[in-house]
Amino acid sequence: MQNDGTAPRITAARDQLSGLLAGLLDKAPGTIRALLASGDGLKLAWTEQPTDDADNLAAVISGLYSLGRQQFKETPGGIRQVVVEHDGGSLFVMSAGAAFSDSKAVNTVLAVVARPDADPGQVGYVMETFIGGLDEHLVVAARANSFSGQGL
Repeated sequence: MQNDGTAPRITAARDQLSGLLAGLLDKAPGTIRALLASGDGLKLAWTEQPTDDADNLAAVISGLYSLGRQQFKETPGGIRQVVVEHDGGSLFVMSAGAAFSDSKAVNTVLAVVARPDADPGQVGYVMETFIGGLDEHLVVAARANSFSGQGL
């Protein structure tokens, strides 16, 4: 166990995803931070920012995405993007698990915070490309297959 009580394998996976998120920021000029959260608002991976800020952003993006989905619950299709524009910048939110059709996929939401000078089209394109490459990181093996029965 790590000092924070997190299993080493989980910490390594989170660090790997956080590194991928940092790469996303490098590809989209004007972006400040990125975060991947579960559908219920728990942060999974994030770029450098205080933990409290990451927790808050995870809750905010989960709520925004949920509100958008609720509005269109009777309409076929899914929410592609939620954007909040502010004088101080923009918040982009996309589902990172929408491409999965099986029940092994983790419901995830990706957020990117950008400065006012960021190109929204570029940010959206980089986010979609990033999400397309997350398949192997977001699919979780069935619990029955994750235990070998040894040592239990």
